[in-house]
Amino acid sequence: MITPWGVGAMCNFPGDESLMVCGLDAWNQVYLNAPDGSNEFIIKEERLEKRLGVSHFRLPPDYREPGAGVLNSGLKVPFIRFPQWHYCPKCGAMEKLSIFGTKQICRGPQYSGGYSCHSTPQRRRPWLIPSRFITICERGHIEDFPFMDWVHRGQSSNEMCKLRLRAGRSASSLSGVIIECTTCKIKKSMTGTFNVGSMRAIDKTCSGQRPWLGEIDDNANSCGQDLKVVQRGASNVYFPHIISSIHLPRWKSSVKRRIVEILETNWSILTRSRIDGKLNKEVFEAFAERFSVNVDDLLNSAYERLESENTGHSVPDTGDSEEQYRKSEYYVIKSSAGGENQDFFSKNVPGNEYLSPIKIFFKSISLIFKLTETRALVGFSRFLPEDGKSRSEMKAELSSSKNIKWLPAITVKGEGILFEFDQESLQKWLEKPSTFSRYNQLTRNYNRARQAIGLPERPLNPRFVLIHTFSHILINQFSYICGYGSSALRERMYCDCNPETPDDPMNAVLIYTSSGDAEGSLGGLVRQGNPKNLEDIVVSALNSSKWCSSDPICINSPGQGPDSCNLAACHNCALLPETCCEEGNRLLDRALVTGTPDNPEIGYFYGFDE
Repeated sequence: MITPWGVGAMCNFPGDESLMVCGLDAWNQVYLNAPDGSNEFIIKEERLEKRLGVSHFRLPPDYREPGAGVLNSGLKVPFIRFPQWHYCPKCGAMEKLSIFGTKQICRGPQYSGGYSCHSTPQRRRPWLIPSRFITICERGHIEDFPFMDWVHRGQSSNEMCKLRLRAGRSASSLSGVIIECTTCKIKKSMTGTFNVGSMRAIDKTCSGQRPWLGEIDDNANSCGQDLKVVQRGASNVYFPHIISSIHLPRWKSSVKRRIVEILETNWSILTRSRIDGKLNKEVFEAFAERFSVNVDDLLNSAYERLESENTGHSVPDTGDSEEQYRKSEYYVIKSSAGGENQDFFSKNVPGNEYLSPIKIFFKSISLIFKLTETRALVGFSRFLPEDGKSRSEMKAELSSSKNIKWLPAITVKGEGILFEFDQESLQKWLEKPSTFSRYNQLTRNYNRARQAIGLPERPLNPRFVLIHTFSHILINQFSYICGYGSSALRERMYCDCNPETPDDPMNAVLIYTSSGDAEGSLGGLVRQGNPKNLEDIVVSALNSSKWCSSDPICINSPGQGPDSCNLAACHNCALLPETCCEEGNRLLDRALVTGTPDNPEIGYFYGFDE
């Protein structure tokens, strides 16, 4: 319900049903019907709340049988019917159903030619199935394919017109799909519907419909953009925009788990009233008595959290920059923070405690025994993965009400390893002219594709491409060693790409498991990160990076993959499942990791096997 079937997405259900997830307004009504309101669905993550400007997050409405788990509310996610145009798979009779209606059996008339369901007993008539043709626009609107306008091109139609879909022997092609108006006795094939400007040719533009919010009028928002004809199950119909955050500890490892839970759940209430700048002890005494804990432990832990908020690196968690937001996580992970009784527990190991090549190319390795990640849905786009909308504009697409102060989210637990690259080794590598030669070729392809869709150039640097490619080849190696599937492992980049590099730049990548199921707690990933284990894994990954089964085509490629945004990277060597990569399998080049046969020195890890 967060990805890939969040608000505004179409889901296919058994029985040839296609439904669309409703907006947050409808979700809100479902939560109100819960026995305990929405309390059991609430997720608290303060850093992410500040950044997204919400008061809390909520788990999607969940239906569970009694005794099946915590969420026994019997609630269901609200849906509407989309697309509205349906047709009979036998006689082809077409009917436009209501978005709030139920399934409908065929009510087609008696046809003069072909099969007719009219003479069939009602109980034996087939159910209507949804059309596979819809239209979308680049602003995120979606509506049914205008079958009436397509058939009556240049002619007028009326409410009495009835359509029929007939598929000939060549139904696999558009020319074999015929739409017929049985009232006007005219028909037209679907040939040319996917051509650019096909909807403009019939004077049809986007009317701004947002069915997931109940807006289905032809002049809902008067968008006016060109409509793109797509198939209902096409991959470009829905791109969810997810923002995630790693939960950071605010207490020492000696704080009891029960104390941490009480403070995290009731922090705003406990700290609201203060006397001379100090916490109100009477309030803490009341909570201590209510939850049967020691008041001094509760109060001391609260002061410890306040102190941690006022010290350390001053990184603005509320900024729009993803790099600035992640710096807080980066510094905490390296500081060996948290403990076994908290939701985060890391241990930093200096690189010199490992053997070569880790002690040469990495400053440190951080083993994260426990981590909790919150993933929130902040919006979506259609046709293009990025549509240039601001975060507030994306949030407005999830709800028609401005009173919604929450976003849907999930929390998942896992483990991971942070690889921190050595700054001096990186600087020596960056001084090589050949490094920038390949990097410039890659970024030209990438930014050319962004400019083609109206997006500004993105600042990058060779360090980012190197670290990103290294994480891909290492995830492939970990999937062989640790027992995790490659789709269960994810990357989280920590790299400064701004033109002004700070004095203490981020040069790291976190490889972690956070799949939300039993695979999130196997323990195998962190165990392989220990000295005398990790060295062999890194060496095996680098050796695999030297050669691809598609070489020499792959290593000599001037651009491959989506929009030619990769150089030496293909499905046989460096690409991963889409759930693993933050960049959509873009900005990858094995040559920057281990070099090319003609120029091995271009690779950062040149000489790792010596």
